[in-house]
Amino acid sequence: MTGRKVIDKTPETIHLMFNMLSEKYDFMNNVMSFGTHHYVKYMCIKSLDIKHDGYVIDLCTGTGDLARIIKKLHPDAIVEGIDFSENMLKIAKKKSLNTKIQYFQGDVTNLPYPDNTFDAVTIGFGLRNIQNAEKAVEEIYRILKPGGSFLHLDFGNPNFLSKIYEKITPFLAKIFTENADFYEYLIKSKQNFLPPEDLIKDFESKGFKLKKREDYLSGVISSQTMTK
Repeated sequence: MTGRKVIDKTPETIHLMFNMLSEKYDFMNNVMSFGTHHYVKYMCIKSLDIKHDGYVIDLCTGTGDLARIIKKLHPDAIVEGIDFSENMLKIAKKKSLNTKIQYFQGDVTNLPYPDNTFDAVTIGFGLRNIQNAEKAVEEIYRILKPGGSFLHLDFGNPNFLSKIYEKITPFLAKIFTENADFYEYLIKSKQNFLPPEDLIKDFESKGFKLKKREDYLSGVISSQTMTK
């Protein structure tokens, strides 16, 4: 599950980067996607088969968008979020004060849960930032219950809209942030990440079975729902 070119994804680099991006992370997501990321995340979770009282974890939760949508759509579910960045988690906790979502700092390649714990596992725009993505997927398989669902959400196949995104993002980052170099990394990580069809093959090689793939915004964003 390696990208096509080598870019720096050492845990130290990723930890520092997202801690420094945290303050304007949500603002930039809104600007760069013209607010469409909210719609895509909502539709992905809405289509995910989650038991009303299921146990769900959102990995690389960031500021907690997916975790909050899960809790909103499934109020009786037990929802947890885990992330590497303590600064991201501070924002997630602040935005989730009345939701009973539990957030923890941790390493997705070494999760502190027994085998077959969760009914569903989600990860959005995070797997491509993990140096050892293979190990992360193995951990997801390990903690997911048999018959449970694994949702992966990220960019899809390149098209004209994704090329526009790649052009405007560095420009917007220079205007609105002091960390434009980090957004250059995010573009490179997007370009070097595997396309959805190859991701599905990788997930299947770890034991998962494809449930469905859904593409959004003319294929700019893609989700793959796998089952154990």
